[in-house]
Amino acid sequence: MVKKIMELITNASIDGDDGILVAALKLLKNQCNLEELEGDYYIQLVNMISLVKVESTKALLIETIVESSDYVSGNEFLDEYVRLLSRGATNVEEAARCLGAFTAAGSTNNEIFLQLAENLDHEFAIEILVSMGRSKWGDIPSHLESFARRVQIAQRIRYRSAVIGAFLLIVHPLCSEYAHISSLSFGYPFTESAVNDWAWVTPKNTEKIVAKKIVTPKEADVLVKLGGLLRSNVNLSLRETKKLYAEFFEDKNPFDVIYTLPE
Repeated sequence: MVKKIMELITNASIDGDDGILVAALKLLKNQCNLEELEGDYYIQLVNMISLVKVESTKALLIETIVESSDYVSGNEFLDEYVRLLSRGATNVEEAARCLGAFTAAGSTNNEIFLQLAENLDHEFAIEILVSMGRSKWGDIPSHLESFARRVQIAQRIRYRSAVIGAFLLIVHPLCSEYAHISSLSFGYPFTESAVNDWAWVTPKNTEKIVAKKIVTPKEADVLVKLGGLLRSNVNLSLRETKKLYAEFFEDKNPFDVIYTLPE
């Protein structure tokens, strides 16, 4: 399959057909085993970089190249990719995936952090850094310390919203009923998947998220209660879920709770 797609990419490049080139690259990147993208295939894609003029296509090309087993980290590709990011050539999800591939190939988390902090709009950079799911960025220069704190806060908000989103999906009957069609995301498509992943909510593990100031000790106690009931294979009654919900949120707006970090 890789051979056929590479032939399609070659022909599209010669014909200047960007539409077919993009479709072929996406197929190669998302549907093929990129371990097969090596040797002459890899060199062919690398040689195309200087020929591709459409910035979004060039970003897609780099995103494909860096996932090849032949790719060895180098600042040239990273510099160019960050330049393309600064011009809006790709989205947060694809950028996070690509930058993760850069680190897998040898770039450091610190290099990625500094590149994004120095070259991108900070709101966009924070989105990408948070989506990458890394927690250690190495030594941060003094002029970027406030930005680094913003990243840390955003990471905590993401973690907290994921925990409470799963909690809501289990204890709130309407969230459970409509999660599969709702535009709101609760981190899981169905209640069952949230329940199956709830095993990590033990007293010991909640100590970690309390220490990281993701949840308060009081909130952690409620999560532990829910985890205990689920591990006991208890079919939660409406009365029990209402009680857990009330204990967690008290009389506060759930969104205010979700997006307010423990001090």
